[in-house]
Amino acid sequence: MDAESDYSAHTSSLDCSSEKLESNPKNNAIQTQDRGGDWRTIFFDKMQERGLKLQQKTLESLKLQQAQEKKEKKANPPDEQAKDWFSQDKTTVHTRAYLLDKLMPSIVPGLEALLKELEKRKVLEDSSIAFDPIIYLGEQLMRHNPEYVRDLQSNSYVQGLKEVLSDLKEQIFDLEFNRLGQLKEEMREVQHQRAQIESIQSQVKHERREVLAMQFQEWTLDVSGRIPLVLVQSALKSFSEVIANLPLDEKAAYEEELKTVNTMECMLTQEEFVEYVHPFICHFSTDLFQEFLHHLSQCADTFRETIRHDIWRQMFSDLFFACDPGKVGFLDRQRVLALLETFYEKTISETDEWQPRNPRQWPVVELDEMDPTDFWADFQEGVKSLEEQEGSVMAISATTQISTPTEGDYHLIGPMQEQDKLDGIPSTEGSSESHLIGLPFPTKSEAPTAEDIRSSDSYLIDGKPWSGKLLTADLAIKYSSYGDKIQDECNAAASKFTDLHPIMSEINSRGPSCIASAFNDSALNLPQFVQLMETFLGEGAPHSFVEKLVSFIQKEYAETEEEKVALLSKVRQDALLARQKLVLQALFVKWDNDGSGFLGLDEVEALLFKYKEGMETEVMARGREALSSSQSQRSIQRLSAPEFCKYIQGVVRQLPGPDEEVFESLVEYLTSSVERSQAEKLRGASRRKWLQQIQVAAETSGGNLQPVYKALFQALFKDAEAHGNNKRISANIGLLEESSVGGGWTQIIRYVACTADDTPYVLNKTLQRDMKGVSFAAVESGIPQHVPRVQYHGHIHFWNTDRPEEERKGSLIVLPLIDMQQRAFGTLSIDTMRDPRERNIFLTHEISFYQGVTNAFSASYNHVQQIKDILQLISSALAWIYSRAPNIRSITTYLMEPSVDKLQGYVFRKMMSTDNNTGLSEIYSSPAMLRRQDNLFRDYLFKCADSSEVITTDAYGERHIAVPIRNSAGRALGVLDLSTGQCKELPAHEYQDLQKMLQMLQEACYEILEENQFSDTQKKSILEAERVSGHRRAAVLFHRFMLQDLRQCVSKLDHQSFAELKSYKEPPTMVHSILKAVLLLFCPDWAESDEVESWNQCKLKVNSDLIRKILFFDPTAQSVQIKPEMLAKYIKGIPRGAVWKHGSIPAEHLYNWAFTCLSLMELTEKIPNTQSPSLITVPVPNRSENA
Repeated sequence: MDAESDYSAHTSSLDCSSEKLESNPKNNAIQTQDRGGDWRTIFFDKMQERGLKLQQKTLESLKLQQAQEKKEKKANPPDEQAKDWFSQDKTTVHTRAYLLDKLMPSIVPGLEALLKELEKRKVLEDSSIAFDPIIYLGEQLMRHNPEYVRDLQSNSYVQGLKEVLSDLKEQIFDLEFNRLGQLKEEMREVQHQRAQIESIQSQVKHERREVLAMQFQEWTLDVSGRIPLVLVQSALKSFSEVIANLPLDEKAAYEEELKTVNTMECMLTQEEFVEYVHPFICHFSTDLFQEFLHHLSQCADTFRETIRHDIWRQMFSDLFFACDPGKVGFLDRQRVLALLETFYEKTISETDEWQPRNPRQWPVVELDEMDPTDFWADFQEGVKSLEEQEGSVMAISATTQISTPTEGDYHLIGPMQEQDKLDGIPSTEGSSESHLIGLPFPTKSEAPTAEDIRSSDSYLIDGKPWSGKLLTADLAIKYSSYGDKIQDECNAAASKFTDLHPIMSEINSRGPSCIASAFNDSALNLPQFVQLMETFLGEGAPHSFVEKLVSFIQKEYAETEEEKVALLSKVRQDALLARQKLVLQALFVKWDNDGSGFLGLDEVEALLFKYKEGMETEVMARGREALSSSQSQRSIQRLSAPEFCKYIQGVVRQLPGPDEEVFESLVEYLTSSVERSQAEKLRGASRRKWLQQIQVAAETSGGNLQPVYKALFQALFKDAEAHGNNKRISANIGLLEESSVGGGWTQIIRYVACTADDTPYVLNKTLQRDMKGVSFAAVESGIPQHVPRVQYHGHIHFWNTDRPEEERKGSLIVLPLIDMQQRAFGTLSIDTMRDPRERNIFLTHEISFYQGVTNAFSASYNHVQQIKDILQLISSALAWIYSRAPNIRSITTYLMEPSVDKLQGYVFRKMMSTDNNTGLSEIYSSPAMLRRQDNLFRDYLFKCADSSEVITTDAYGERHIAVPIRNSAGRALGVLDLSTGQCKELPAHEYQDLQKMLQMLQEACYEILEENQFSDTQKKSILEAERVSGHRRAAVLFHRFMLQDLRQCVSKLDHQSFAELKSYKEPPTMVHSILKAVLLLFCPDWAESDEVESWNQCKLKVNSDLIRKILFFDPTAQSVQIKPEMLAKYIKGIPRGAVWKHGSIPAEHLYNWAFTCLSLMELTEKIPNTQSPSLITVPVPNRSENA
């Protein structure tokens, strides 16, 4: 009742108020304004109107005052005699200024009035007249006090005094009260300097425009005298990257945002080129602008070669189509290489002017296709002496033609230098008009016309003008599906299995890009064939020679009918297998609707036994034979997607009838048997999308786990909201580590990521084995641990100790994180402790989804760790080549990742750069992204990845070698960009060391990828230092492969090989030092002794026993007693080129072996806890179906 009475009273008061307002129109108006919010607008309008009126009134008053002063000045002009007061004498300026400002304007009229009064009374004529001039003057001054009397009429002399005072204030500034004059003069100085700056800027702008117009003529123009806009944009975009390592105080930073176009259709004339480029570089300093011109010139040279090679590539593309009339999409690689060898032999016998690359040598063929003896100690090819090689390198560097801005072209001596001072107010002292004089530039009338361009040889490519199009710029994209029978089969399968069509489309959309080709030692697709031919030609091939090569290949390349039929049959079979795999993947996804990542084997078998009403039960029982031996040994109870595919394919092979018909019949039966409701389909589609986002986050993170953590928690939150009855959950991720406690080692779980609310309590905390919790139970059992009621469990560790006991309620599930080797390496914990509802347990479909989340995270974690391992592996390889190939200036590592734009397929991440001057590698925490359309002048990187072949080319005036890093399928996963600067050809020993480094790097990379990809692959520990995990083992892996290869080389040495060394009575110092380093590894007590200095004692140790010791020596073992410093004393002072020049095979092998041993010993010292890895993986036992 009280509430109702209060509400009634409040309502009645509102009614009374409304009646009063309605009775008063003024109040009604105010109420309307308040409701509508218009009172602010009305107030603003009124205030603006008053302000405008006041401003107008003030202006009118000033105008009247100025007119009055002008009128008075005209009627009573200033007396010229007053100018006698003006003087530059600064000693009396203060006195004169004070007199003119304070006394004279009053005293002069007073004295004038006094004289007039004396004359009027004739006091001077009659001395008897009583008149006191002092009193009269005082009265006059008091009556005309300017502070109290307004509108005093001043005489002409006073007017003159005022002008003199004004001049003094404007021209003499050491007056204390003359602040206004000082400000005015400073303002005049600033205005003068600003005018000079604007003049300089205008001159600089004009001259830079003229220079850009000149630079435009260096580009290869089309028939209409234009260049593509995308080329200019690519040159601008790459400039900041190119000068990053230059010793300039200022780096390129564009004031305007650069948005690139994706087409070559948009073209620029000379005027448009200048107008487009100038806003980006108008603020550049002189030095930076000179570098920019140099960069544009290099881009123009590179573009000209790009056009030339584009013509070649178009010819090779037409040749490929001519040799592939059946449109299979492949040519026989070995046959093509054989034809190239024949053509090469014919060419070198006919001419000595220009020759292609040797088709039996790298980079035309693969490193593993070469003779192994070509890598180490190949002294049979008449190798030049080291001095001659260095001289040829310097000669090549000196004669390299690079179009650079010369003094007569672009060097601007005046305004360009003044431009550097524009950040402040420069001093103009000492400036002269000569600084504003530039050099003569061509006028617009001197620019070449389209007719001149068509007739000028400098714009012709092989005697023809450029058409304006790069026909093979996107060759891999344009022909990515050429001859692809797999896509046709997949489309046919999608039309046949309509229920699986949406899932198959989803799988295809997230699959790997088909733009990057996989290397195949027996077949070449179109991009690979074109690149192989281009690599064979090298640089500077005459157009006539290219035509001869094309004609020769087209004439000689021929396949028999049997070969054509066999190739078509193989292509057809591969397409059918790919189709079956896609269909089975889609069936698996439909069956595993909640995304757990596995199916129960018993469930699959139970359904298969019902096929054809149980008539094929015996055949179905033999289906397990398709599983691998390791899976059978595990008595596996559930199937992953690859295992499910193998299992069903094995069943199909056991069933009678044609495989295709049996496959289709079985898939239709299984598809109809696992039909889902519409709600389940929607739930499954949502969960698959969230799981895919976790994997995409890993693939596009640039080797960073933070985006993966974020995507995982978002997936959990979204699922809890959509399919978990809007639960409020918390989650965390813990990784296994091994910690030293009391002299021993124990396993702990460190929590590396958690939801935001749990950060103060969980993040970076560690769970010990002796603490409460079920996490270690999940790790050791390999199955999820679900606690529906944590308050009744009694063995749960609560991180938030601030939460009261009565509020510690909810559900908890701990899922193990399992790698490809079926070993647990961490946990994912999810709880509902923050959910206020009583019933908040996890349902079966939620637990299945959480298992799918752990699978997705494990794959993502494995991907990121794999990137880190590969970078560590590359870093070790580059450290090895650092001191052996000084002509390699820098090496940049790019890794590929999927592109948001599906048409482009992939992008590059600039992950690491190595400066060969220091040997240090820098791994970028936020690697830059390179897109194909933004980097036309680095298109060799994309061509390398597209074809998975080595490319040698010039870019930005430097020689580059792009080498693909391949995965086990032969596709490029990254590219090494090696820059040799102005050195066009490496010396022989550097070239072969580079080849050996790349070969060992690729083999080590294969091993890392196989270990991370296949569950049956076990890690091989050849060296003691390899018994570690993660990137520390990757750092050792390269040197281990190199050591194994050198062991094989040493094993081929015999007594005859060592006869040369033993024949020395007084050996070269270098040979003795190499042998000292080798013997000290086995005789550490010889260090600093007479034995090691005695050649007779040393050569006694050179025998078969020494070879045996070398073959089994582990430089990383703890039993090695010699210190790396002692070994480095003898081996590091020997130049690699000197060993090569000596020409001794035993010395070569022993030097390389000792050098690699030293690298391993130094690396082992840097690896902490060699026997105790920081990340421990626990083998997972057999998992049951109800996991």
